[in-house]
Amino acid sequence: MKKLFAFLVTISCIGCNLKDNCSYLEPIDLKDGLHVSTLEKNSLNKVVFDIINQDICSGKYGNIHSLLVIENNNLVIEQYYNGWVRDRVHFLASNTKSVTSFLIGKAIEQGKIKDVNQKVLSFFPEYAAMEKDTLKQQVTIKNLLTMTAGLKWDDETQLHILQYSDNRLEVAITQSMDTIPGTKYAYSSANSIILSEIIKKTTGQDIAKFAGKNLFEPLGIKEYEWSSRNGIYDSYGGLKLKPRDIAKFGLLHLNKGKWEDKTIISEKWIEETLSPYIEINHPFYSCYQWQMAKTDLGFNVWFIPGNGGQIINIVPSLNMVVLINADNRNIPKENRLPLEKLMQDIIKIHPKLSQL
Repeated sequence: MKKLFAFLVTISCIGCNLKDNCSYLEPIDLKDGLHVSTLEKNSLNKVVFDIINQDICSGKYGNIHSLLVIENNNLVIEQYYNGWVRDRVHFLASNTKSVTSFLIGKAIEQGKIKDVNQKVLSFFPEYAAMEKDTLKQQVTIKNLLTMTAGLKWDDETQLHILQYSDNRLEVAITQSMDTIPGTKYAYSSANSIILSEIIKKTTGQDIAKFAGKNLFEPLGIKEYEWSSRNGIYDSYGGLKLKPRDIAKFGLLHLNKGKWEDKTIISEKWIEETLSPYIEINHPFYSCYQWQMAKTDLGFNVWFIPGNGGQIINIVPSLNMVVLINADNRNIPKENRLPLEKLMQDIIKIHPKLSQL
């Protein structure tokens, strides 16, 4: 009877958040395409992780929802905190931008778009006919992807205009020019709106439908939410996915476009996506809606930062993907440790770094 009770308790807790139990929980094989293992089996430092795990549970990093780590193609850490559960979709915030970038690459591979050097206004003759600014006529898809379009834009003060506009494309594409395209990094969510509307123009599908066929379905992603307004999707921050599915997206990039021995997108596109294009500020560089950082450890890492604490981090030198989901939007930075420190600490479970 006692064994039966213990079994029932175990089954009932699969997928739930054990808020008062901050011990390491072995990932469960859900047959969803992610191979699972344990820290011990992968020779990773559990002592280091236990310390990090306790810090997360105690709130030192704010309101963390999930931490997933893939090493050597195995999910070795899958922890949920503060009431979060594995089957709940999480907002990606600006991680969404990298999905938009991926889909541009897919449209190019399918011949819907010629290449990243195509002029943006060539897709929108209705705006090109009115545009007299010769600088804007030079803006390319690559400029949008690398945040070097030269459009005069400030997310801090203008994002709300984009969010609540009945015509997001018009808001994005009619901005005046600030600099010569390709010469200066300037973060802009408006770029992603233009990119997703290019996808719609060239494929005949909105970005959500195009993603469903060309990204979500191949990765076995069955549940997602993507907000839109008047038929224009929030391609800069409106996607929601389950944490395991977000981790799949990171792993797809680590494995250079392959998923379960199938090529979802070409290695060439992944290499192009992760190539540093322009320095943001040392040691950070802009790629195609990803950022690259040069570390003091002798290798580079690639990551996507999102509002509230969404981070997808790939570390090719360690064959590792780290995913953090959080909601620190209302927690002042002085009241928590930065997630950059969490990222720096979590990779120290790897045997190459465990002595640092």
